[in-house]
Amino acid sequence: MSHFIARLFLPLFLALPLLAQSQKPLERGSIIEDRAARKLLQAGDARLELGENEKALEVWESVVERYPRSQLRFEAHLRLGDHLLKEIKDFDKARLHYEAAAIESNENDEKRAYAFLNTGTCFYEAGNYGKCFSIMRDVIEKFPTSPEVNEAYYYIGLGHFKLDHYSRAIEALEKVGTALSSKDSLVEKVEAGKRLYVKIDDQDFAILEPGTKIEVRCRTKGGDEETLFCDPVGRNARIALGRIPTRLDKAVPNNGTLEVRGGDTITVTYIDAHTAEKSFDEKRLKEVVVVGNGVARITDGSYLRDLPAAVLGKSLHLQVTDADHDTTEGADRIEATIQIFRRKTADEIDDELAKRVASGELTEGPEGEDIKSQIDPLLMVRAVPVTLREQEQKGTFRLAIPLRLGTAKDTLTGEPGQTIRLIYRDDQNLSEGAIVRTAETRIIEGNLGEVRVTRTDISDEELRLKTQLRTASALTEVGNYYKEFGLNDKADLKYTEALDVCEEIHAQAREVGGKLLEETYVQLWRIYFAMDKLDLALGMSRRLLNEFPASSFVDEAMLQQAHVERKRENFPRAISLYSSIAKLPTSPLRGEGQFFTGECYEEMALKATAGQSAQLFEKAFLAYQKVYEQFPDSGRVGDSVAKMAAFYYKKEDYARAVDVFENVLSDHPDANFLDVILFNYGRCLYKLKRKPEARRKFEQLINDYPESEIASEANKIVEALKKAGF
Repeated sequence: MSHFIARLFLPLFLALPLLAQSQKPLERGSIIEDRAARKLLQAGDARLELGENEKALEVWESVVERYPRSQLRFEAHLRLGDHLLKEIKDFDKARLHYEAAAIESNENDEKRAYAFLNTGTCFYEAGNYGKCFSIMRDVIEKFPTSPEVNEAYYYIGLGHFKLDHYSRAIEALEKVGTALSSKDSLVEKVEAGKRLYVKIDDQDFAILEPGTKIEVRCRTKGGDEETLFCDPVGRNARIALGRIPTRLDKAVPNNGTLEVRGGDTITVTYIDAHTAEKSFDEKRLKEVVVVGNGVARITDGSYLRDLPAAVLGKSLHLQVTDADHDTTEGADRIEATIQIFRRKTADEIDDELAKRVASGELTEGPEGEDIKSQIDPLLMVRAVPVTLREQEQKGTFRLAIPLRLGTAKDTLTGEPGQTIRLIYRDDQNLSEGAIVRTAETRIIEGNLGEVRVTRTDISDEELRLKTQLRTASALTEVGNYYKEFGLNDKADLKYTEALDVCEEIHAQAREVGGKLLEETYVQLWRIYFAMDKLDLALGMSRRLLNEFPASSFVDEAMLQQAHVERKRENFPRAISLYSSIAKLPTSPLRGEGQFFTGECYEEMALKATAGQSAQLFEKAFLAYQKVYEQFPDSGRVGDSVAKMAAFYYKKEDYARAVDVFENVLSDHPDANFLDVILFNYGRCLYKLKRKPEARRKFEQLINDYPESEIASEANKIVEALKKAGF
């Protein structure tokens, strides 16, 4: 991201003092503007509490428009981005707000880091992994001590897994958790339902044949047992890393997933073939405790959305998620407490302040801080113990309890303006000690009127359909994971389940129309494409383009259509679609379209006759060059430059190829084809009579990409160079 800094020189100050004075306030808003902007932010928050989401977005947008110099505009951008990303799933619009909050004039580095991270998250969710990598690398470089660094490495790892770059995925995921702690620290706990990562440090791995996997056995106290294969990663291959998913369920051995229960223990066993003490086949054990990070929520009736405002006379829906308490196959229970608070009166605050100051409990705060700010403004008026029951979704405990007006004992009662707080003590979690988990909401009047009730009914129907859509999306993702690991039968089963869900709600979605129907089309085409039902995928994406020409998914739909045509080897049609995407003025996929245009020309060149081949390769080269020149922020720049270098090699322009290879390796660590780049880099150096340097590049390929198909060829070249004395 480029940043422009305006510089005013002395002659300008002398010549135009009034102009300089008039421009100075543009650097930062006044205190009065900040106060007004803060009031608007709070007004937007209040709208959101009442469920008036569109009004809340309008109010936050007005902060950006009316106070363009205030630092609080960045808060508004983050609120808008979070809502668009997490609630509406409009990744492109959300990204624009995060980008606006990530600029250097935002003086809060913590919020800048958060904005950078979520910019990358938007690209990840939109499937633009190359651009995601670039942003996440910026997070790591610009905010090295921020907790967002761990998340950045996590998304880099997930993106490489999506692209089947397993070594780089493992390399990135290995760094998760190391930014703020010792690199060699071992995780003693794992959260149920998350992936268990196993890291082994053994010098013997350096002598393993490329592609060798390390076998590890994982056994739970509940009776499950799985085999995990770890991949050697990094230079000299002394580190191996693997992962396996965990799930709250009854133990089913050897199914690729560790089924666990709350309080379970996983014993990880690795056979060390040759130890430092010169013993053999020594068993190494590591015990990992299964815990759950508890989450307390007060939600609407669907248990999907947090409920900041509770209506008197309606039921209050409570939810606690904590895997620790799923200890049996039946429906387990947990205990929590609901507390009711009212605001203290001014006299009560003054009396408490006087007593605590007199006792010495309170002292003067920092300069300018009102000592009253140290007094809790809320007073608890009653507490009601509650029992939540486990649902079919393991580890999730729920309770619906009526909220009544009044002060009766042993029931949940309150008055408008009071605050409800759900209290849950999470005794076992990923941290060292117990943590009190809380959720809050405010009590409001329940007289909503007939119009509001009707709108709520419509919203509930849409909410049900959206829930089904999310279910279909989750099933598709599970299918994709199975497909990644070659479990095609299981993948097809999940795709079929997802398709059944979508087809079931299709007719109702047509009746509702709007965004819901648009998202149904999108989900259907994604399922069809995953199932290789290309005709259906093509038809559904065309329907989306016809009925929703202004859709934010248009570029993605065009990209999917182009992929379908490319699979069918209808290259002219694919190139036309890819080129159209590259011309869309606001699409983040423009660089993708330009890159795939080059790949189509390259595939055509490989299939063409000798006479036509050279011309098509030249078109491919020019297409890749456009990615580099016209889309410098594209995540495909590294890949394009690598392709350009390969063409230089074919033309025997080795010196220029070496310059390009070096640029890719230093500036684009997440580029594709890095194994091929290293191999061709080594060959160019060999051609230039720089054989010792060539050998080092081949060795780097062998160490960093042992799973590569060309690693064995590189190994043969290294052995030949060794015999020749290089």
